[in-house]
Amino acid sequence: MADWKQAARAPAPAASAVDSGAASETLTPARLVQKLVGRLVVYSLFPVIFSQAFALRRHALQLVPAVGPPHGRIGRGEPLHLLAIGDSIIAGVGARRIQQSTVGHVARFMSGRLAREINWHAAGMIGAGARRVRRDVVPVLPPQRYDAIVLSVGVNDVLKLERSARFRRQLLKLVRDLRAHSPEAVIGYVGLPPLDEFPKLRRPLRWIVGHRVRKFDAVAREALRRVPNVMHIPVHFSPRPDMFSNDGLHPSEPSQRRLAKIIAGALTPPLARGRAAPPRDDPRFAAAD
Repeated sequence: MADWKQAARAPAPAASAVDSGAASETLTPARLVQKLVGRLVVYSLFPVIFSQAFALRRHALQLVPAVGPPHGRIGRGEPLHLLAIGDSIIAGVGARRIQQSTVGHVARFMSGRLAREINWHAAGMIGAGARRVRRDVVPVLPPQRYDAIVLSVGVNDVLKLERSARFRRQLLKLVRDLRAHSPEAVIGYVGLPPLDEFPKLRRPLRWIVGHRVRKFDAVAREALRRVPNVMHIPVHFSPRPDMFSNDGLHPSEPSQRRLAKIIAGALTPPLARGRAAPPRDDPRFAAAD
């Protein structure tokens, strides 16, 4: 049975409208009625959905990060500097110690694959979305330039009922700011998990979140596809109870190890090849302004 594993990467269409918010299909009368009915259902359930989403975020903000300093060094060889930045996964929620968290395992796997010393730094903020990470976390990063960056945001944007177009803008701005900090870094964006499979979510929030998380992940994948040296790393998992920590929202320690293996596997090939990053004034960042 599959655990946290890399999903098949389907080629994106040449002219996708995912990130623009425009409909690429012709709206027939039947399709229009279907959309209107769907929105009426969502609006009628909104008080319940909002209440459940608020309670879930309040629960999430009570979580604690993994124990241990948010930085370290592992392995031998030529030093490579790794930054992990984003939400509670980066903070190590679901693991007892930071060494057993996703970030700690990513550093360990990368060291083994590249035969290099990995100097890692974790900058995670529980409950933070893309805008808050950009506003509160990026400005206080160490001045050290990084060779690789793991980025995890989006789940809290979904739970805050953020608009997908706004999330896209903030994500691209965040990536632009990270590129300004570390121009040569390879950036790996961790794709959004299927939240509707998480034990903590109840109906009807589960239905709405399931639809929104797939939409947000598609928005992120399409937006980042156009940015050099940035990759979308898709992940999914089998919703078994042992795949989750006690909070029902975060992967367990074994799951975090599996997730880290996916992330390290995606990041190490371009690092081994020594790909160069684009200039900081690359016009493809203009969409974030």
